Amino acid sequence: MPHIFRPFVIVVLIMLSHGALANSLLNQHVMATSQAISAFYMYSLTEGDERYQAEYKKFLSQAHDHFQALKKQAPKLVTELEPLWANIQKEKDYEITAESEFNVPSFMRIQYRNYLENVYQLVGKTIISDSNLVEQLTLIALDVEVMAARFFDVSNATMGVFTLSSSLFEIDPQAMAANMKQRLAKLQTQVNDKTIKKNLRSVSGKWQFIEGGVINYNQEAAFLLVYYNKKKINKLIVNSQKALAAL
Repeated sequence: MPHIFRPFVIVVLIMLSHGALANSLLNQHVMATSQAISAFYMYSLTEGDERYQAEYKKFLSQAHDHFQALKKQAPKLVTELEPLWANIQKEKDYEITAESEFNVPSFMRIQYRNYLENVYQLVGKTIISDSNLVEQLTLIALDVEVMAARFFDVSNATMGVFTLSSSLFEIDPQAMAANMKQRLAKLQTQVNDKTIKKNLRSVSGKWQFIEGGVINYNQEAAFLLVYYNKKKINKLIVNSQKALAAL
């Protein structure tokens, strides 16, 4: 009897492994895409600061690499996303200039918004509630990056929140923040390592510092502080994942 079920078990394990890899690639793609969007808007908000242009190109390149890997691993998953991503790639070398008053073209803003909305919806469909601690940490970092990307989009827009279409409902910063904080609080009770606990407390504190401005689309919020703190949060999460892997 065990010999009969062994091939079946192997097939199931392979399927689960492929699914986990696809989810990981999707999360990495969305993370890098959000980071690229934030950097691009910072490039505009700082009136062409080349440091943010370099970060934009770096993150967009990473996002494209993850997209290509995801397409190879799970082609059906990205079928609808591919033409949207192709349009974004066409503008990867776009430069903010004084002649354009450092403004982001409306067509690029719409492309970014629509893509992030669609790809984040895909993330929501693949989340596993009882995933391991490393994956839970990834989801925290991912939500922070997606919320930050939407914040920088709105901060950069002349009409602010009034430029958001009513059809953009997948990225709801207030609901996302509530879920993220709940996930973070749960993680803090699950880990015993002192370094990781300290990192998670820092994540909580830094998020609390910028949360109000981010989730309420406060255009008066200091966007440099938001960018700095969301980068610090990402670094703390990555360090915690490394610490978990070493246990």
